[in-house]
Amino acid sequence: MRKTFVAALVLAAPWAWAQEAKSPKIAVIDMGRVSAESLLGKGFSAQLEAIKNEIDSEANKKQAELAKMDQAIKALQDDLEKQGAVLSPEAADKKRTEIVKKQRERQAFLEDGQAELQKMRERAQQQAQVLNNEFQVKIKPHIDAVAKEKAIDILLDGQVTLTVNRDYDVSRDVIVKADEAEKAAKPAGAAAKPATPPAAAPKPAPPAKP
Repeated sequence: MRKTFVAALVLAAPWAWAQEAKSPKIAVIDMGRVSAESLLGKGFSAQLEAIKNEIDSEANKKQAELAKMDQAIKALQDDLEKQGAVLSPEAADKKRTEIVKKQRERQAFLEDGQAELQKMRERAQQQAQVLNNEFQVKIKPHIDAVAKEKAIDILLDGQVTLTVNRDYDVSRDVIVKADEAEKAAKPAGAAAKPATPPAAAPKPAPPAKP
């Protein structure tokens, strides 16, 4: 078997050398740049930013509510400290019980808030993945079109290359093609309405008959 394989190589070698070698045309694309600069990518980024802002807003609301609870607890503690000497044992115990109750309510609110925010972040991650997949699907035809126009055989991700000549970077070409498609897909603005013609001057009344 080994001799046969070697013989086959020897016989095939002259034919292979006779063929004209063709080097594949290679280019690179920076998907990060395409995502950041294209209209398509900016649209998806705006949706992600809206999701993030919603989470931040909810977190700020909960933080403000916690601050109010802390102030209420501190006010009770200060009141107990100032009036402790003059309060009856029953009244002092009542204030301590109220403070403990407020502290438990604060802890429950904190734990519930953290759980709710965690769920929101998890949903946000899922939505981000869906948006990213949708972006990849929509940008792919433009990448393929540029590769076909430039007769590119191999397209590499520019983010994993150590160095690259800008002449081999087709990121800008993809951005331009994607933007042209986005602009073309948007419905044309409604045609400007013609100016309303001025109202016709009233006709003079016919002269009264004698």
